[in-house]
Amino acid sequence: MKKDFGIVLVAVSLMSGAAMAQTTSYQTTTTTVPAAPPVVTPVAPPPPGTLSVTTEKKVQDAYGDSQTTRSTTYGGVNGTVSQSATTTVQQPPPMVTTTTRTTTTN
Repeated sequence: MKKDFGIVLVAVSLMSGAAMAQTTSYQTTTTTVPAAPPVVTPVAPPPPGTLSVTTEKKVQDAYGDSQTTRSTTYGGVNGTVSQSATTTVQQPPPMVTTTTRTTTTN
């Protein structure tokens, strides 16, 4: 009987200890910051008498990858407009060839 009482006492103490260990407290603080307004860079119009100016820049690295950036600026009586496009071409990695040679002599 004393043995059963000891088992019950241990079981009750373990359950109450587990319940106390599960108590958790969290605090979260959220701060909202307004976003900065976008920065607009003014575009210089093309020289007088010119409809548009286009510049193109091409770059190629040692792996054969190329990047082309083209920028066009249009000017007119309504103002100046700039348009740009970037094209990137990546070459696939070279294929790896493995040759296995087996020689058997008798």
